[in-house]
Amino acid sequence: MFPTPRPAQTHATQQDVAAAAGVSRGLVSLALKGEGRMSDQTRQRILDTAARLDYHPNAAAAELAARHSRRLAVVLPYLDNPFFDLLLRALRRRAKQAGYTLVALVSDLADDLESSTIDDVLSLRPAGLILPGTSMSAGELGELGQRVRLCVIDRTLPESADIATVRLDEADAARLTVEHLISQGYTRLAFLSPAARLREAILGERLEECRTAAASAGIDFIEVDADAGIRSGITRAMDTGRGPLGLIAYNDLLAIDAVAAGLSLGLSIPQQLGVSSYDNTSLAERAELSITSIDQNPDLLAAGALEALLTPDSDSAFHRVVPAQLVERASTARR
Repeated sequence: MFPTPRPAQTHATQQDVAAAAGVSRGLVSLALKGEGRMSDQTRQRILDTAARLDYHPNAAAAELAARHSRRLAVVLPYLDNPFFDLLLRALRRRAKQAGYTLVALVSDLADDLESSTIDDVLSLRPAGLILPGTSMSAGELGELGQRVRLCVIDRTLPESADIATVRLDEADAARLTVEHLISQGYTRLAFLSPAARLREAILGERLEECRTAAASAGIDFIEVDADAGIRSGITRAMDTGRGPLGLIAYNDLLAIDAVAAGLSLGLSIPQQLGVSSYDNTSLAERAELSITSIDQNPDLLAAGALEALLTPDSDSAFHRVVPAQLVERASTARR
């Protein structure tokens, strides 16, 4: 037998304050807003009564009455990557500065939960929705954009989608990474992609921009993936040629596994295998790893997303590209 649940605690309303203070509800509303004409004694009595009853405004009811939400929502694809924690913190700060509350939910790309999670968010009637790392197609995003003001982070979309986007300058990030690895004496490059269940949803243009940058620099470039394990991927990459290999991991999570796998294979890091990645999270900063990484500047991504959602409608969708910054660390410092 389950115990009988305790009744939910009720919250004091403006009507409760009015009854206890012996005034009208309208006068309570004015006093709490600091408005209206009344004696100082009456205003203070109302404020004291509200404090005694622990009255707090019902933000949801106020938004409903005003027909204007002060909530923004973000749906994160997963929480494994600390980059999303950095981004979420930046979004919360920016939302608060703009006078909005940020509601965050987490879906799971591997289990196809994103659509149902977004439906849950839409039931909250947010003023805008932010989607970083979304697996939705351009067509699906276009349809979603008809239902809620929408901004997609870290992805390029066709102009026909008419969806606001804020993203890293992937082309420049790839150029910085490739040029850095070449400058450190790596004679060939490999890109380490995530496992197949996530690759299609999140890989985007990063691989192709790195491939293009390598071609422009005239250096050999291959792609390996983590489908059979990262040790296997690194072994395949090492076996494709001779000379020191520069490995570009899709993100810091893959990079730390790549460092561990390389060491377990008896490779010298960074002499034989150099590891560079993306996101510049606390994982990359750890002294025992010290991974060179591209900083996407989460605060600029957040600032762009808030501007996209809160700027009045214009004739064209909002698009912003955030500059890349390469943070060099010991994982690639051969010279």
